[in-house]
Amino acid sequence: MKTAVLFNIQRYSLFDGPGIRTVFFFKGCPLSCQWCANPESQSPAYEVAFEERNCIGCGRCNVSCPAAAVVSGKIDRSKCTRCMTCTEACPSGALVRYGKEYTVDMLVETALKDTSFYRSSGGGVTLSGGEPLLDGAFARSLLEACKNEGLDTAIETCGAVPWENLSDVLDFADTIYFDVKHVDDKKQMAGTGCEAAGILSNLRRLTEKRARVVIRFPLIPGFNAAPEDAAAIADWIAENVPKTPVELMSYHRYGEKKYDALGREYAMKGVPVPADEEVAAALSIFHSRGIDCKKLH
Repeated sequence: MKTAVLFNIQRYSLFDGPGIRTVFFFKGCPLSCQWCANPESQSPAYEVAFEERNCIGCGRCNVSCPAAAVVSGKIDRSKCTRCMTCTEACPSGALVRYGKEYTVDMLVETALKDTSFYRSSGGGVTLSGGEPLLDGAFARSLLEACKNEGLDTAIETCGAVPWENLSDVLDFADTIYFDVKHVDDKKQMAGTGCEAAGILSNLRRLTEKRARVVIRFPLIPGFNAAPEDAAAIADWIAENVPKTPVELMSYHRYGEKKYDALGREYAMKGVPVPADEEVAAALSIFHSRGIDCKKLH
């Protein structure tokens, strides 16, 4: 039976679509955004994180690791085979496993536990990530199964996937939240490792299909928060997909400590979050183009 790897399932979410939702976070992403708040989502492979504040120094990880890659919780990642033995031996949650396989039936069973909350709030199920459409066939099967149970469905996508992966889910996704990070290929490549052209082409085609699309615009200092960058993005939206609403998400550093736990450097270290004035200026730019834009959180 076909499976997918997820790194988290969040119930009672209020920020990933209308109402109360269950969010499935898929592991693996075609982008490598410097500001990514979920670095554990980027690789499709299982990963181990070391939460040092939870370590009690028991030494069980040292003994359990067959590759001798763990010493008092600290991981030599050049030796680590990602067998996850250390996470199973750790009694305090200092060693955290990111990645678990699920079938469609397992995920639908989880989603159905909260149907009463969906009905009372207008909520449902959201596929997020990472990028939930890297495996378009699995995403379609899961969305179709949820629709068959009468659930509202949504997808959060970066858009950097083959068009077929998007078009195949249109009949089963009530809302598609689509990231627009930049419209300049060079700037998009510098910040995310991927050009903008293919992403924007997918967005045009989605809106032509009359799918319900909401653009998500992350306001990132040093990347797209300058007035000229925000204006270029707003101009593109006004010209190409003018009736598509936009939700602005302001950069935050909530995920910074995850990079240390994964043994990675955080490229945005020390970068301040946008001031209220910068957020207001960006909103004003979008509004001046006649775009329905609001700050999400």
